[in-house]
Amino acid sequence: MLEADAAAQSRWAKAASRAEGLTDLGIGGAVRRYFLMYFPFTFLAGLVVGFALASIWPDVAEGFVPSGLYIGSLLSGLGVAVVGWVYGNKKVSRMVRPRRIGVTVGLTDEEVKHIRRQVLTKEPIDVSHISVLRGAAVQIREGLAKQLLFSPGLLIYFAGQFLSRGIQSVIDVVMLVLLVGMVVLLAITSRQFHQTGEFLTSTYPSGSDNPK
Repeated sequence: MLEADAAAQSRWAKAASRAEGLTDLGIGGAVRRYFLMYFPFTFLAGLVVGFALASIWPDVAEGFVPSGLYIGSLLSGLGVAVVGWVYGNKKVSRMVRPRRIGVTVGLTDEEVKHIRRQVLTKEPIDVSHISVLRGAAVQIREGLAKQLLFSPGLLIYFAGQFLSRGIQSVIDVVMLVLLVGMVVLLAITSRQFHQTGEFLTSTYPSGSDNPK
């Protein structure tokens, strides 16, 4: 029993060391800037180019809108995914300092699960491990932010393909179910991103970590 307690203390001490000083310098602000500036520009540019290409497509009179939607969603989806990925790695990653390996590396699966549940406000906060919780929250928030930036591109891509075809076969029904699942997953990711921001704000000594 004593050996187990000593091992647990050692794991948490190492985690606390990795978490020391980890700070969210404005991930929320970076995400907002992306969706206010980069996302709409990339999305609209892809659609404009798509419909421009459709206008010179053979037999355009028989399907200008479906062709434009198909090509436009393809370009918009790929563009949003690429720009989101680049922005996440160039801008969002800069909002986390200092750069460290995962805070929870070395902890047991059960310990990691409890940390995540506390950060997402699903369990009461264990104040004895607050430094580890805050460090993990910053890294979790970074990961969620990158998902939020990248995932809409895939959603746009598949949604455009579906809308341009409609439901014509079983494959289209499967695609519709996939799209609904992607929307739900994106909503969950967005909610968890908000929860990590609330956690950092509520646990910051001065009352504000400016994580949003």
